[in-house]
Amino acid sequence: MIEWLRSLLLSLLPWGTEVIVSVQSWSTPFLDRFFAVCSFLGDEEFFLLLLPLVYWCFSKRAGRGLAYALLLSAYVNSLLKHIFLIPRPADPRIRVLRPVDPPTPSFPSGHAQDGVAVWGFLANRVRRAVGWLAAILIMFLIGFSRVWVGVHYPQDILSGWLLGILFLGLFLWLLPQAEGWLARQPPALKLALAIVLPIAGLLLHGADLRGLYPAPDAATTMGAILGMSVGFLFEPRGVRFRVAGPWWKRLLRLVVGLLIVALFWQGPKLFLPEEMAHGLAMALRFLRYACTGLAATLLAPWLFVRLRLAGSEASA
Repeated sequence: MIEWLRSLLLSLLPWGTEVIVSVQSWSTPFLDRFFAVCSFLGDEEFFLLLLPLVYWCFSKRAGRGLAYALLLSAYVNSLLKHIFLIPRPADPRIRVLRPVDPPTPSFPSGHAQDGVAVWGFLANRVRRAVGWLAAILIMFLIGFSRVWVGVHYPQDILSGWLLGILFLGLFLWLLPQAEGWLARQPPALKLALAIVLPIAGLLLHGADLRGLYPAPDAATTMGAILGMSVGFLFEPRGVRFRVAGPWWKRLLRLVVGLLIVALFWQGPKLFLPEEMAHGLAMALRFLRYACTGLAATLLAPWLFVRLRLAGSEASA
């Protein structure tokens, strides 16, 4: 079945190439910059800004749900990418405006799928028609931009949107049940699950395009999930920060918190050698993203309370 689907997808590449060439024929400097910005709305760097913004400044519960929606969607997308192994657009007529580095398979589009998961989750939280209209517009622009910048075929985008819808519906249905079940479990079991499940997810993921195991995407998503899950478990026990507060305190939280997150996210790269064995590199990547997730969900909130940028329910 997988081989049949892969053959079908490969047969669609010439058609997809012609669509990309046709779309790029509308190119202007302004539209190139505009769609580059739209594409950025699906990048890791943007989500490293959006997720903390929601969790630190607006709603802890929404922030938790949003983090899991994004990271689980990204993991599922990476699994499918490495099952089908469809190459990225490579026709010389295509202008690649935002190269994919490191290169990953093309089908399905992670930007399109994750865009539906993230903006659909937020729209579901807002529960207003204008929220859904804005979310659908952003989803469309993110997906279309990936064709415009020349890194995805249209079939990648359409499949990403469809998978995003299916994932979001399943996630929203399962989330309350999972939260209710976890609330009844002892802390030791919660901690064990927070550690064991991400490690299992890392090991179950396939190799990357070069045949190296495990793939970087798996180390990224599962490492972040482990760190955040541990942080979400301990924050209510020792910090219990409150998101309420004047706008300037929320803004300062975001600035200070992002500095802390950036320190763990990019800081280790300054000391690690560029060349190392793949297994060691992936273990360190997993650890780096775990520390980043823990810093965002536990260390930064603790610092907010210490600096009086946020109140604490523990001292209320």
